[in-house]
Amino acid sequence: VAQRAAGRCRAMLRRGAPRGLKARIGSVGRPLLIRSYAASSGTTEEPVDASRSTGFNSRISRVVESFQAPIEKMVLKVPASTANLGPGFDSMGFALDVWNRVVVQRSDKFSMTISGEGADRIELTEDNLVARMTKKALESLGQPMPTLHFDCYNAVPPTRGMGSSSAALVAGLAAGLAFGGKDLTSPATKKLLLQLAANEEGHADNVAPAIYGGFQIAICNEGNWITQRVSIPDGLQCVLFIPDDEMPTSEARACLPELIPRKDAIFNISRAAMLVNCFATSQFDPLRMAMEDALHQPYRTHMFPFEPIIKDALEAGAHGAFLSGAGPTVLAITGGVGIGDVGSDTMSQFLAEVVSEAMVRSARERGISGTAHIATPSLTGVVSTAIDSKGELLW
Repeated sequence: VAQRAAGRCRAMLRRGAPRGLKARIGSVGRPLLIRSYAASSGTTEEPVDASRSTGFNSRISRVVESFQAPIEKMVLKVPASTANLGPGFDSMGFALDVWNRVVVQRSDKFSMTISGEGADRIELTEDNLVARMTKKALESLGQPMPTLHFDCYNAVPPTRGMGSSSAALVAGLAAGLAFGGKDLTSPATKKLLLQLAANEEGHADNVAPAIYGGFQIAICNEGNWITQRVSIPDGLQCVLFIPDDEMPTSEARACLPELIPRKDAIFNISRAAMLVNCFATSQFDPLRMAMEDALHQPYRTHMFPFEPIIKDALEAGAHGAFLSGAGPTVLAITGGVGIGDVGSDTMSQFLAEVVSEAMVRSARERGISGTAHIATPSLTGVVSTAIDSKGELLW
């Protein structure tokens, strides 16, 4: 059977693939792997260069996109995100209701303003991450970068483990795709946005929730980034202790070992599985065990003494706590008392504030300055509004 299938494939390639197959080949937004069907071969050819892929692009979607008027201005909101969640290193994260807003519009010359977090030190040139990603997305579509003006309103603190770089990546790439004629509301464009963002980051634990919202698990399968949403329990709150000092992600990753003991891998696999089950079944109590880690947090303790803050958060009533992303922010999970809506009474907020006070006090005792913030998960990822030159709303 395998030999007959291989013969038919070779004959088809000599004749030229049917039109329907050609439409599928090279249109899925990832390197195309051509595999031999011969059972005795076992060889795989080199991936086709897909660096300029525009993702899945059907005839109907191309026609619909051709009707779209050129964008004159767009507004994007991208949420912060927390990644790893303890044992889910580079593969799990969820969005937070802390938002960066970016306004992009056509102009006669490049310019940029930044307000809020990072305004005193983030560069205002075309090397800015948002501007570079806008250009990168347009290049992936084979289009030049127009002259644009950017206004960035940042609420997400940079280099604190809250997904600030991912928010900038997603904002810039989304703007580039939109100015390149893509409909950001379509699932195909969102998938393309994920591929571009995750390829740039090297992992999707922050960019996936920044795009899709909620709790996302991300894997890479043959060069294709795939995500799946996990339910978030009603009433869950996030208490964040955000140190004043920064921790560059590159430095936090550089201290991780290349190889890990098998027992540590087993430790994390079991806890990652329990963590997903806790969220999916709304079980808060086991989170103190399910959010333990052996792959990255122990190797980062010399950079920032976060373990006592986690311990004190748990003793103050938190269900679980972990180093958010690469740190230095520590996130504690609270909530789950009374009815699901945390805004319906004061109990959830009161208990969250108790945990926040314990975390700030613990840090202060160790000479660490910082602030606390109480947030809730965001079930929504990037939100965009586009306007044409006539002032009409495109979406």
